[in-house]
Amino acid sequence: MQKETKRPLVLAAVMLAMFVGAVEATIVTTAMPTIASELGGFSRYSWIFSSYLLMSTVTVLIYGKLADVFGRKPIFFVGLTIFLIGSILCGFAGSMEQLIIYRLVQGIGAGAVMPIATTIVGDIYSTEERAKIQGYLSSVWGISAVSGPVIGGLLVQYVNWQFVFWVNVPLGILAMAGIFFFLHEPKETRNASVDYRGAVLL
Repeated sequence: MQKETKRPLVLAAVMLAMFVGAVEATIVTTAMPTIASELGGFSRYSWIFSSYLLMSTVTVLIYGKLADVFGRKPIFFVGLTIFLIGSILCGFAGSMEQLIIYRLVQGIGAGAVMPIATTIVGDIYSTEERAKIQGYLSSVWGISAVSGPVIGGLLVQYVNWQFVFWVNVPLGILAMAGIFFFLHEPKETRNASVDYRGAVLL
């Protein structure tokens, strides 16, 4: 018998995952002067932001297709796992070049979060309910834009710049747990057809 999806808990987990992915674009803003002074390579400053946003944008289309073929949960877990691995690695970066590479890894994973989170909500809520739920999802962007620099500044001042990246780990794991336990996808047979060449070229 198919277990019932607990929609409010799934929505909370989806919003948390979106927050983790969105806040990462802004949380490093206030931490970057400290990071640059410690790691050097100030001339590559802008790449810390660009590498993350570039990879997360490029991989969105790829993850959307993979989620249609293989299911929302497994691709969501793959993407978020890559993101969390990238977050851990960023904290251990010993140079600006390493940090840029690890931010690319973060971005590769973050590309899965936004499209699949939106798709999950579309799957579990009716057309009439989606307008209100979309408002909740949109608020995540506003909250992350405002809170990201504040959180980053506090972590740098009172803890260490590494925690700007490591703070994602417990939040990401909590979001994954919520999706794992409370989202129950119907079992469907899908025809696996992925344009791998097109994905690589993209």
